Amino acid sequence: MISNSGHDENGKYSGGRAGDQTGKEWAIIGWYNRPWKCVIRHPDVKVREKIASLSEKAAKNDNIGYDQGQRVSYWDELVKAKYNPAAIKTKCEADCSSGVMANVKAAGYLLNNAKLKAVSITSTHYMREMLRKAGFEILTGSKYLTSDKYLLRGDILLNDGHHTATNLTNGQKASAAASGSAKPEGSTSSSGNPSGMKAESAESFKKSIAGTYIVNTSTDPLMLRSGAGKDKPVIAKMKKGAKVQCYGYYTTVDRVKWYYIVYDGKTGFASSEYLKKK
Repeated sequence: MISNSGHDENGKYSGGRAGDQTGKEWAIIGWYNRPWKCVIRHPDVKVREKIASLSEKAAKNDNIGYDQGQRVSYWDELVKAKYNPAAIKTKCEADCSSGVMANVKAAGYLLNNAKLKAVSITSTHYMREMLRKAGFEILTGSKYLTSDKYLLRGDILLNDGHHTATNLTNGQKASAAASGSAKPEGSTSSSGNPSGMKAESAESFKKSIAGTYIVNTSTDPLMLRSGAGKDKPVIAKMKKGAKVQCYGYYTTVDRVKWYYIVYDGKTGFASSEYLKKK
């Protein structure tokens, strides 16, 4: 999963109203191949975790939307909120690069890192060199660019001059040594799932499926599973009425769509037969 800020409520880059009108202007979505030109990684797991945590909170706060014309207003409100995106109450805007750079800069203040404090709210054209000077590594190997398997939580994905986003989950082949020992804030493991259980990848995507859903079972609970199908291991048990988020990804098994969802910081699959769109 990545934290992605891509367009306003009208599918454009400027001119929309402040704040996230659709819940999708800045949202948590599945990794996709932009394509990316490099992955920018800080060697300190505490820095990566802080950047990822800030990116998650920003994506979940609908007071923060997308607009290139008002791109620095997110940073202004972030400062007022003492660098906590979840605490922002005033509707504001960012674009992809200003959002990422604001979070990097905020991580600098929260961790008292002078190099991160000094970065500018720059564009994607200059991010690579600016972050390299701030102590980040620039990874250009094809294995980092063509799938999410080798990514670490807190990695920054960049297509220079076009787009940037923040990776939120450790890839299946990311080494334990590189990812360090820190756990994501508010979660139970580096993947957000119990005992580090990794959910399978979804097979399909349909934009109209994306949205907030309510668990709608006749009897509690509904199982959140690591894959699509009743035989897959259970990650969590969801009570009737619980809210979950789907970003449009799913896998079909025996003509039933199993949605790839986020529940209480955990990711996995649940049968669409027991999910009602809010």
